[in-house]
Amino acid sequence: MDAKFGQDVADVLEEKGAEIFEFDWTNENDYDKALEDVKTVFCTLPHVESWSEVFPKFLGECKKKKIEFFVKVSFLRQTHAYKGVADVASQYRDNVPFVSFHGVCDDLLEQSIKSSRISYCILCCSHLMATPLLAQGKILREEHKYITASYGMGVNYVSPNDVADAALVVLVNQKSHRNSVYNLTGPGPITDARVAELLSKHYGTTIEHVQLGYHEYASNVKERGLPDWQVRDSASFERMKASGVDENAQSYTKELKLLIGFDPESFKDYLANKSCMRPGLTFP
Repeated sequence: MDAKFGQDVADVLEEKGAEIFEFDWTNENDYDKALEDVKTVFCTLPHVESWSEVFPKFLGECKKKKIEFFVKVSFLRQTHAYKGVADVASQYRDNVPFVSFHGVCDDLLEQSIKSSRISYCILCCSHLMATPLLAQGKILREEHKYITASYGMGVNYVSPNDVADAALVVLVNQKSHRNSVYNLTGPGPITDARVAELLSKHYGTTIEHVQLGYHEYASNVKERGLPDWQVRDSASFERMKASGVDENAQSYTKELKLLIGFDPESFKDYLANKSCMRPGLTFP
């Protein structure tokens, strides 16, 4: 399903005149071809094992190719605009390896303006609403369970559709958003128990919310066949959710609405937005 979806997207882009080719973050030979005659880069770095090496090498190639504008998707950042978000971002960066890595990448990107022609825009997102469906899609479909370790705390989710809209805004209006950092959040905290209720209603079948402790959750993720480094990141995210840092009203910003011009999607709205839903995320 993933391969077919990727090909479907590629077909649409090719029809609109885009040049498409396979790209592997771990293969440096792909960097040169991807950046040939390119002036703007939009980067959504995946959760890969070698992430600590990948981005610095790619950014170095961008400098050589004289990239002018680099838009990167990241996790929440520490900024002066919203103290609540800064507190949340600091705790995630200190406790979740993947968030810490993104922070280092963001630092490198911000510093690149001193040694290259690159200007940047960093779109810092809270937890994506797509994550439960992507990470636990098989369990949702086959066992009708949603497994978390958030201990009933509200979680700061944002719609990937809204993030895509924000990216489009900064890409087509580059001059107004050069060397900027935006923290993008959803409309407010929502518990994972409520997410399970919304999933049940949306899919027309009862989705059981299974609440585990941190160590139980880590064991459960490992049983799904994920490598140790990914188990560590997944469990660390749950531990931060359980800490309650996302529930602070000050941890939600208005920056998304300011960028896209309308209120962010709620989790309910996101599930109902089938035109943007990736095939395979729905039950048969």
